[in-house]
Amino acid sequence: MSTGPGVLDATDPLLLLAAFGAALLAGAGNAVAGGGTNLSFPILVWLGLPPVAANATNGVGLWPGSAGAAWSYRRSIARGDDHWWWFAIPALVGGGVGAALLLELPPTWFDAISPWLVITASILVALEPMVRRWLRLAGEADAPVARRLPLTLSIQFLISIYGGYFGAGMGILMLTSLSFMGMHDLHDANAWKNVLATATKGVAVLYFVLAGVLVWPVAIVMAVGSWVGGYAAGSFIQRFDQRKLRWLVVAMGVGMGVALLL
Repeated sequence: MSTGPGVLDATDPLLLLAAFGAALLAGAGNAVAGGGTNLSFPILVWLGLPPVAANATNGVGLWPGSAGAAWSYRRSIARGDDHWWWFAIPALVGGGVGAALLLELPPTWFDAISPWLVITASILVALEPMVRRWLRLAGEADAPVARRLPLTLSIQFLISIYGGYFGAGMGILMLTSLSFMGMHDLHDANAWKNVLATATKGVAVLYFVLAGVLVWPVAIVMAVGSWVGGYAAGSFIQRFDQRKLRWLVVAMGVGMGVALLL
């Protein structure tokens, strides 16, 4: 089995254990508050993966966590309005565009901006409660849903391009978009956020696999860890102290972003 680009020994048990732990926390974080990439991506860079390979491997490794979280909400999704499935179209297309940009643009571009993406996404995680409160208060005065749909589908497309390219903080952007459409029940919004994240990252995952840029041993153990974390957090979300988890993600994300800059 190929170990992938830029890694001397991707079968090192300590490396795989660290990747599994990062994916477990990231999967839980994405299911509950978002920002899991802030935890797992910098750890992969620290473990020796080049940034582009780390990003692609991280995307593949965390995708099962999004799928597991979405599956844990399957009853809520089945009860929802079918028009929300229209958002899957821009999610799928945007995810493919973002993945193509990651691999086609010069790697030095991503190397330069990745620390700032991590720090910015960490700030989004910190601001999420404020955004949710504002959207809940402002939602009643919104324009009719039919008038907002084209704009929101366009926004979802742009969010998904970012999601396929990197994706940290993508869940919070999706929650904002869904709230703008009138979905103010946080559990319903979280359910559909996980569905759209699964669609966005699913296309990106396929692109990365076909491009052959993955560090497979790391991706496999991360896939297991993120599924366990995503499904568990999605199933028992009411038992989690979301505030503490959110600030853990923020603190680690900002710290790791600064470390990447240095």
